[in-house]
Amino acid sequence: MRLRSIMLILFCAITLAPFTIFWLWPTSETVNTEIQEVKDRHLIIAQNLADSMERYYLDLTATFEFIADEAERHEDIGHLKGIFRNLEIRHICVANFDSGSVVRSLQDGGPPCPASVPPKRLEWMKTFIDETTSDVILTPVNSSRYGNAMYALLKRGENLYIGAVSTDYLVKLGRQINFGERGHAAIVDQTGQAVSHPDDEWQNDRFNMSRISVVQKMLAGETGVGIFFSPALNESMIAGFTYVKSAGWGVMVPQPIAELEKKADEFKKTALTIMAIGLMLAAAMAYIAAKMLTDPIEQIVQSMKLIGNGELRAYEKIKVNRFQPKEFLGARNGVKAMADKLQENIDTISRHAYLDGVTGLPNRECFRVLAQEEIEKLTMSGNQGAVLFLDLDGFKQVNDIHGHRSGDDLLSGFSKRLHTYCGNVMKRHAKGADNALTILPARLGGDEFVVFLGNIDSDQTTYEFSEGLFHRVFGAYKLHNGVVLQVSGSVGGAIFPGHASDFDELLRLADIAMYNAKNSGKGRYCLHNGKEVEIAKDPDEPQSGESVPA
Repeated sequence: MRLRSIMLILFCAITLAPFTIFWLWPTSETVNTEIQEVKDRHLIIAQNLADSMERYYLDLTATFEFIADEAERHEDIGHLKGIFRNLEIRHICVANFDSGSVVRSLQDGGPPCPASVPPKRLEWMKTFIDETTSDVILTPVNSSRYGNAMYALLKRGENLYIGAVSTDYLVKLGRQINFGERGHAAIVDQTGQAVSHPDDEWQNDRFNMSRISVVQKMLAGETGVGIFFSPALNESMIAGFTYVKSAGWGVMVPQPIAELEKKADEFKKTALTIMAIGLMLAAAMAYIAAKMLTDPIEQIVQSMKLIGNGELRAYEKIKVNRFQPKEFLGARNGVKAMADKLQENIDTISRHAYLDGVTGLPNRECFRVLAQEEIEKLTMSGNQGAVLFLDLDGFKQVNDIHGHRSGDDLLSGFSKRLHTYCGNVMKRHAKGADNALTILPARLGGDEFVVFLGNIDSDQTTYEFSEGLFHRVFGAYKLHNGVVLQVSGSVGGAIFPGHASDFDELLRLADIAMYNAKNSGKGRYCLHNGKEVEIAKDPDEPQSGESVPA
């Protein structure tokens, strides 16, 4: 039997079989299939929301305790005020545990603390305080003069630290979920009160949802999928639900079952229509496919063999014409995509092997290769070069106080400014093709950077370059959270071939010189021969690692 006859029979059978099945398939089975898919999808969404809420709760309680510690040690905690906005803290009131008198108010543009905590509210807060622990307690949602809020409580001696935490973050988090006609997310506190809900009245009035079966399961620490009747929408819902272990909150992602039934019905009608059209076109498509697929398949097989042997552009040998089926064009594009992905992976591996992942600058190994090449050129031309070793002052404090993301932001911003400065210096010192100043910046690791200068005139060139580093690269940096830090550093240098003619020795001597500069008071440039220069600075300039006004 000829291939075209086989294809004709197969196409008709393949098209007719699902057509018949869909014709006989009851709508209830389609709905059940939709429900099964929804169970997995909604539960994943609920768990992702719970993970975000867990991180927020842990950040909030840990930061609140940190602020309390700082407030006890320091009178001025202005450097921490930016954290208030990030965590939706309206203010922190320090009150006497017994009388409720407010002895200190901490806020960043938020509403001020009252003169004293209302007696009823103070007694309510005391019910959450456990005398045997010193952990931060987060209360259920309550009303306040400025809208719904949770209260972070921490008892320290005779004082009670009270943080009014807005529910805005949880509200925004819940309202990001919106799908179908009435699919949504709902978040409740540890008592079942609505924190985030599409019904504004339920949310604003903190409607107690604990009578709903799914909410009861969340509060009991269960995770799963359930069907319940929604009083808000007045219909049956299916929801994926889970809970936030540390905080005791619950989150569910419900959708009306009626939507699933409607979707299933529409899907079935659409599928039947497509199947009917496919049955009518099957014979013609089978004949054309049988005629046109044999040669292209052989070309694809041959191209894949060549690609496997390393000839990544072998797909170009596959002939293309407008009469070929889309499936073949898709196969050709797939072969092309595979070859392009292989090339991309090769490029990525090469890039990761030689470039620093945080800054994009050459890493230690790449710098070694490039510097060795420059040293060989300098050896042949008889010109001088230099290695400058840069170290940021106070970088560990940035990570400890502002977090590793802020540290990465600082390293990324510093590298961009360093790269731009090096490029500008090269443009200003362009001489000729053979003796133009060459500059290679790189990151060795941590807060250590290095720069190779080639074809320098004298030691003075390294000083002028280092002076520009302190005035154009070191300085104020604005991080992702709005904090602006003043960054200074120390720079050490070694000259080729005056101090050493070997790369490793040059790097080692430059490192020693950098530590000499750091030990001499930081903010300095020091050559290996002991020549030390302190860079002139503004006397009012903050110390490295300190926050400055944005």
